[in-house]
Amino acid sequence: MSDNSQLTSGLQESLSRRPLPDVIAERITATIANGTLTPGDRLPSEPVLAKQLQVGRTSLREALRKLATLGVIEIVRGKGTFVCEPPPEDPTTQYVQWSLDQGFALSELLEVRIGLETTAAGLACTRASDEELGELDRLRAEHDKAHDSGLDALVRTDEALHEGIVRAAHNVVLTGMYLPLVPQMTEFRRRTLSLPRAQQRSDDHRYITDAIGRRDPESARRAVAEHLWIFYEEVRAVAEPGEVTGTEVRSVAAFV
Repeated sequence: MSDNSQLTSGLQESLSRRPLPDVIAERITATIANGTLTPGDRLPSEPVLAKQLQVGRTSLREALRKLATLGVIEIVRGKGTFVCEPPPEDPTTQYVQWSLDQGFALSELLEVRIGLETTAAGLACTRASDEELGELDRLRAEHDKAHDSGLDALVRTDEALHEGIVRAAHNVVLTGMYLPLVPQMTEFRRRTLSLPRAQQRSDDHRYITDAIGRRDPESARRAVAEHLWIFYEEVRAVAEPGEVTGTEVRSVAAFV
């Protein structure tokens, strides 16, 4: 079995901003994908794992049930919890493996995107016209409807909404920096929008557009930062286990 200290560093991440069982489940999946845990390994006992993650056992049990349902782990009564061979077409496993392959390049791209989009959201609160605010609501609604229209439509409408926020900032230099990044983010969008939780992103988008609509720069910047940091933390959890901390997240959110 893999060393427990490696397991702890791979799992012990910032566990805020989303339902705790979902975050725990994704941290365990990331730890499996980066090789710290491999098929056939037994997870630590529930009390030990809860202590390592610094979470309650109720949330941990829910996360483990979710992973068992997805076929990521197998819970064997009286013996323990074991890592399964992942299904070859599982989008979550494919996303985590892709994040591992991309490594630093993807995390650096996301860092730039966070900086540009949080700045744009704040500026849009003071510079967007009423017509542009209405257009952002329309783009958000169109993206929500695209969940019934396939992956290509989801990617296209997600790009359109985020680009709409950037353009509403009315900063030519910022827009010029952002637009060349869009093609580089296409594959990332395809991967993340294929995940089972993709529809939950609609709530994030609503928080962002509502904050801009209220012309509340602080709330808008924070909503964008939290939306994008979810993915950034996951990428870093795979590429650099144990490196992303809650302090780092809070410092960036405060900066923007």
